[in-house]
Amino acid sequence: EGNHFLVSARKYRPTTWETVVGQQSITDTLRHSIESGQIAQAYLCCGPRGVGKTTCARIFANAINGFTTEQAERSFNVFELDAASNNGVEHIRSIIDQVRIPPQDGRYKVYVIDEVHMLSTAASNALLKTLEEPPGHVVFILATTDPQKVPVTVLSHCLQFNLKRLLPDQIAAQLDKILGEEQLQSEPAALQLLAQAADGTITVGRNLDYP
Repeated sequence: EGNHFLVSARKYRPTTWETVVGQQSITDTLRHSIESGQIAQAYLCCGPRGVGKTTCARIFANAINGFTTEQAERSFNVFELDAASNNGVEHIRSIIDQVRIPPQDGRYKVYVIDEVHMLSTAASNALLKTLEEPPGHVVFILATTDPQKVPVTVLSHCLQFNLKRLLPDQIAAQLDKILGEEQLQSEPAALQLLAQAADGTITVGRNLDYP
C-alpha cells in the first residue's frame, strides 16, 4: 500500500481536552459537566473559524461515550452536518428520522451542526421541534460564526459557549510544537509573523503543508 498524505490540519487536530489550544475555561467546564453527570441536550459553540468549535464538539462526544479515538472512528455515534452547504429542511428531517434510534454502542448519539445560522427558516423550525423534546440518548452541538443570526427560539434551548480568538503567543507555541514533531527548523520571528497573520485562529497550520 502507498503512503497516504495527511494534511497537518487533520494530523494535529486535538483529540483530548489537554491538547485544545487557548480554550481552557471552556474545556474545563465541559469536562467537569461530564464528571458530574450534568449533560445538557443541546450546546451552542460560538466563535470565528479555526478556534476549536468542532474540535471541542468531537472531544466532548467521545468523552460522554467513554470512547478512545480509535473506538470513535469505528462507531456511528457522531454525525456532522455542515449547514453552509446542507441548509434545507430535508437535511434536518433526515436527522430527525435518525434521532429516534438509540446508539448501537455507547450511551449517546451526538449531532454536530456547523454554521447552524445558515439553516433555512423551515430547517430551523424543524430543528426546533426536535430540540424541544429530544430523546434522552441524543445530544446536539450547534456551532456558528454568527450567533446573532441564530433564531432566539433555538438559542433558548442551548447552553452557549463563546470560544475566543487565540493569542499570537499561543499560536506561535503550537506552530513551534508541530514543526518540532515534523523535524523542521524555524525562527521565532517567523513564527510570530505567522501567528500575527493568523488573526487569532489556528488555521494558519495549513501553511505547513507546503514546502
